[in-house]
Amino acid sequence: MINNELKKYIEENIFPIYERFYSHGMLHVNNVINNALMLADCYDLNKDMCYVMASYHDVGLKIDRANHEKESGKIFIEDDAMKNFFNDEERTIIKEAIEDHRGSRKEEPRSIYGKVLSDSDRDFDIELLAKRQLATSVKNYPELKTGLEHFERCYAYISTRINGEGHFNLWTNNPELVRQREIFEKQFLDKEYAKKIYLDEYARIEADGTIGKIINYYEDY
Repeated sequence: MINNELKKYIEENIFPIYERFYSHGMLHVNNVINNALMLADCYDLNKDMCYVMASYHDVGLKIDRANHEKESGKIFIEDDAMKNFFNDEERTIIKEAIEDHRGSRKEEPRSIYGKVLSDSDRDFDIELLAKRQLATSVKNYPELKTGLEHFERCYAYISTRINGEGHFNLWTNNPELVRQREIFEKQFLDKEYAKKIYLDEYARIEADGTIGKIINYYEDY
């Protein structure tokens, strides 16, 4: 169980930040939280710490996308309210886990909490990944004008995340995440299958006006 007062604080003060985020909004954040709590059970970790690090992990996007993990860690450590729930050592571990969570990071996270957060941030759901990736691509690459152009860029980028063993990296190698990864890799590496998922999603956000909101309203990049 998560501390009720902690949960209330996060819901009232941190989650609203994500209301202006699309690819990193609450759909993604809740997925990361659920993964982190599942892994907390597996590795007997402090659930409050896992809940908080997952909740703060992307808030720095509103400041600097390129260094959002550092900015997110800074926002967390400067939040004096957290001193009511965690001691200095715990707060440092949470801060470092947030700083170490980025999927493209090559260095091993400094603690099991960092490994858990990094692995929890994986979206081993091709439809969710398509929603998030296309939104980020639309926001950052306005010179791309078609769904196919955005798909090719997204596909090339995600393909670079496959390691030398032919897999998307997992620090914990947790059996449940390995299972999810296996299904995801089979779908993703079938490029024609992935293309259909991405092009269908692009057609949807183009038809319902979401692309305009991604460009003009949402703040994450």
